[in-house]
Amino acid sequence: MKHLISRSLLLLVLLVVSAGAAMAQNPIRWRMTVKMTSATEGVATLRAVVAPGWHLYGFDLPEDGPRPTAINFDKSEGVVLKGALTPARKPLSVDDPMFGVRLSWWDADVTFTQKFKIKKGTTPRLEATVSYMGCNDQTCLPPKTESLVFTSFSK
Repeated sequence: MKHLISRSLLLLVLLVVSAGAAMAQNPIRWRMTVKMTSATEGVATLRAVVAPGWHLYGFDLPEDGPRPTAINFDKSEGVVLKGALTPARKPLSVDDPMFGVRLSWWDADVTFTQKFKIKKGTTPRLEATVSYMGCNDQTCLPPKTESLVFTSFSK
């Protein structure tokens, strides 16, 4: 029994350590969910999961700063976007010593929503292309682009 408890505790510690190592290698992760509000309309929610100590840059940054976050749905098919992409909260405005300019960023998880309508007679495909960069107080991630795709639309 004692060995079983020791093995279980060791396994738990290894899982926590490997989850932390994975987050350190990829401190900003993206997820997309879609909620249909009717048979033809819905809301896409993109969630940036930001590791503690890291930040995701805002949409509007000076040219001499890091790459701003950009989210577009240009590769989507069979949908019409309604309104603008909306962050759940405004980014912080901070004097960044690494770049020597005032920058905007989110310092924790943040969600972005985009309303859409499915075009009649189409097979919809919602694809969000996210370009972003993040830093902590010591280093920056290289700029990265990811695609998130959703194709299973039903209320």
